[in-house]
Amino acid sequence: MKKKFTMALGIALVITMVLSGCSKGSSGAPKTNYDPAEYIELGAYTDLPYYTEEVEVTDEELQEQIDLVLLYATETETVTEGVVEDGDTINVAFVGKIDGKEFEGGSSESYDITIGTTSMIDGFVEGLIGKNIGETVTLNLKFPDDYGNQDVAGKDVVFDVTINSKNVSKTPELTDDFVKEYYDAENVEAFKEQLKADLIADKETSRDNSIKSSLWNVILETSNLKSSPEEEVTLAKEQVAKLEEDYKSQATMYGLEWADFLQTMMGTDEAGFQTMMDDYVNDIVKNNVVVKAISKAENISFTESEFKERIQEILDQNGLTEDTFKSYYNMTIEEYAEENGWRDNFLLEKIMDKVLELGKEVPKDEFDAFVESMLPAEEEAQAETPAEPNAEG
Repeated sequence: MKKKFTMALGIALVITMVLSGCSKGSSGAPKTNYDPAEYIELGAYTDLPYYTEEVEVTDEELQEQIDLVLLYATETETVTEGVVEDGDTINVAFVGKIDGKEFEGGSSESYDITIGTTSMIDGFVEGLIGKNIGETVTLNLKFPDDYGNQDVAGKDVVFDVTINSKNVSKTPELTDDFVKEYYDAENVEAFKEQLKADLIADKETSRDNSIKSSLWNVILETSNLKSSPEEEVTLAKEQVAKLEEDYKSQATMYGLEWADFLQTMMGTDEAGFQTMMDDYVNDIVKNNVVVKAISKAENISFTESEFKERIQEILDQNGLTEDTFKSYYNMTIEEYAEENGWRDNFLLEKIMDKVLELGKEVPKDEFDAFVESMLPAEEEAQAETPAEPNAEG
């Protein structure tokens, strides 16, 4: 199967959230039962500075990506011949005897060992280095005096070890044939050029997202929420309640009581957590009202056809089909998008594209100075959004 270059950079789908705290599961289009202008005094979102400093890809960075491509294509096979060397992963069968008698826990028909990593009693792993696959080796050893099992601690032991097999990794060479077969490139040079172009595009996206994130925080910081629309408060509370459920599921997964989880993982107590959630509700409300106010002022929306096109674009960029996506995530990409608030993110992309369109290009140092002058120090580093627990562990 032909692989797209983007897969060399990781198959996981990433949607960059420019907006901190945008609500999940909403329509994505600025539909409201209220006039946002009645609730918010918008900060400046026109004539804001931005920069387009040219990005570069070094030879070292390009080689790192080539190495990842080859690593991704590396295949491991089990062989039954050869010699055991340091670093090998081997499979062995062994029988241990003390005073000529087998003892409990001293035998196995199949046991994997990585030379240099797997910990056994002194001499066991070392005694297999240099031996042939298929060979049976007799090891005369001694359990240490402080061995955990006192029944065998300090006793002499004989292990008869049969080396069944070892795993051999085969990393392909970067050749014209390889890139033609797996990456649809004419030759190695064409492959490198395309890979470099992908890396440059990646860096440009990262740069632009960083700019948009900083400018969005400036817009929020300079906007004044006069009062909170009830429907936004309700939606925000629903989102925060779901977030709290996720945290509690995380606590259960770790086997921790809720209070212990908060103290250990978040450095707070239940009162502190509630304050954090209350603040988060306020942040979400302000975010969403600002989004809808700008959307209305600039007549920006995100249609259903645009949503479907964007979804297909993400699939194509990651070399996936709807079926393969469903096999990875156990749901359709549309279901995943709705569950994870992609519509909001797509709408934000359009809003921030408009902000840049209405902005002015300046040198990077002038942009940095502007952001520093407009934001509190802690907001420059990161958006004020509680980290969501990793539900996948």
